[in-house]
Amino acid sequence: MIQIPASIERCAGIDVGKKEVAVAIMTGPADQEGELQTRAYGTTVPELEKLREWLVENQCATVAMESTGSYWIPIKNILETSVKIVLICARKQKPQRGDKTDFRDAKNLAHLHRHGLLKGSFLPSRPVVELRDLTRRRKKLLGNLGAEKNRIQKVLEVANVKVGNIMSDVFGVSGQAMVSVLVAGQKISIEQIADLSKGRLRQRIPELREALDRHQMNDHHRWLIQQCVEHAVLLDRQLEELEAKIEKNLEPYREQYELLKTIPGIKEMTAASILAEVGPDMSPFETAKKLSAWAGISPGNNRSAGKQKSSRIQKGNKFLMAALIQASWGAVRKRESIFQRKFHRWVKRMGEAKANVAIAHSLLTVVYAVLKQNRPYQEPDPQQMHALEKAKLVRHHASRLQKLGADETLVTQLLAQLNSTPAASVPPTPSNAAPASEAAPARIRKRCPAKVRRGALGVRARQTRSQEYTVLAEKKDSPPLATPPPKRKRSPTSNPKRKQPSKADHNLAGLTPSGPPQMEIGGPRDTTGLDKT
Repeated sequence: MIQIPASIERCAGIDVGKKEVAVAIMTGPADQEGELQTRAYGTTVPELEKLREWLVENQCATVAMESTGSYWIPIKNILETSVKIVLICARKQKPQRGDKTDFRDAKNLAHLHRHGLLKGSFLPSRPVVELRDLTRRRKKLLGNLGAEKNRIQKVLEVANVKVGNIMSDVFGVSGQAMVSVLVAGQKISIEQIADLSKGRLRQRIPELREALDRHQMNDHHRWLIQQCVEHAVLLDRQLEELEAKIEKNLEPYREQYELLKTIPGIKEMTAASILAEVGPDMSPFETAKKLSAWAGISPGNNRSAGKQKSSRIQKGNKFLMAALIQASWGAVRKRESIFQRKFHRWVKRMGEAKANVAIAHSLLTVVYAVLKQNRPYQEPDPQQMHALEKAKLVRHHASRLQKLGADETLVTQLLAQLNSTPAASVPPTPSNAAPASEAAPARIRKRCPAKVRRGALGVRARQTRSQEYTVLAEKKDSPPLATPPPKRKRSPTSNPKRKQPSKADHNLAGLTPSGPPQMEIGGPRDTTGLDKT
């Protein structure tokens, strides 16, 4: 029987529970069987302090415990100042059925940890944990706000208000203005309600009139929408405060935050979520592959009898996975980017869903490189990438021709012909061009914040898109390479296409909604039920 020598002379294993923890300490020389001691403690602070004193008394420098829900965090808070915490995944140390007790689990943890057979999980610092709590709460609030918006649209459908078939966002400026008038129960015509549309939606006024014609909204529907609107406004106000808090907590990691935003598809809140999940320091992860395996976005191994079978991605950090999937959909829409080329190449073989996961895996690899090297992302040269893809295809088809029985001499000549670059295809180098060794200065892409205003219901509606500009990355004290474009002020008469106030706007200016004032959450807004132009 092969015996593995111990690597730690004094260690402990803790089986974590909500009300009680089982602790096993193993001490003794590395070449001998360790002496075992077991005790049980409560999970209150006085009990955990007694546990810490017992560990210090036995000169135990390291402790292994499972990440059971959130019950391990109070234990870590008390013990981390005195001993080293090694947190392990509970799935990987699951005992066999019928062979489980709390003390037996603690003994097995201590035994495996004593022989160096346990691999600890990634434990971020406390500021990163606080940032992670904020970004995860934002995701939950976004889900709750989306649920309330869906409930409002469901009531509108039940009431035969089919504006959702015409406008892409019912909670835009135009949609909120129409819904607010319908909820208020005002005695106005369908033409006046449809005339509240703004921008390009005014081209579909006849369709809006048809969607609103002879609707069946009554007081019951208005009360239900009013309830949902109050909750939606509260959630939206909390989201606004939460985003301001996230921006404040990002200040210590402002450099890494700006670097992440240089990657295609990663914007402000997505960059904050990724930074909160993986942390600003990549030293805990030796390679990008290990970071992908920890995130659960890399495929598992399924090889047996010399055959490599397909396998699904592993279970990992679901919040990081959601942020990467969201970023990947934006990255594949970036024109002439490497992610778009990869997606179009993979989607034929995998389908959209799997190809998008593969793009998310590539994005995480780029995130690792950007944070590890502390350099902004630079798009590879399209000509160089095209040459690499061509060489890969040439090797693949040459191998296929050889397997089909083609003459090796002809295949070799064909390879030499395809790999040789004609002199005419090489672009001439200008005389005033910079040497190849002088690389272009790295730049960081920044965005001007988008203008956001609240609609008639009190929910935020994005009014303009954020504008991008770049700054130099090497010299922090240097002025930006390009400044945000100045805003042009136009007089009301300078734009001939500007819509003049219609007669319906003047007629509606004096109307006031009859809805209850409970909709006013977080501050005053326009009480006319319409947006001010």
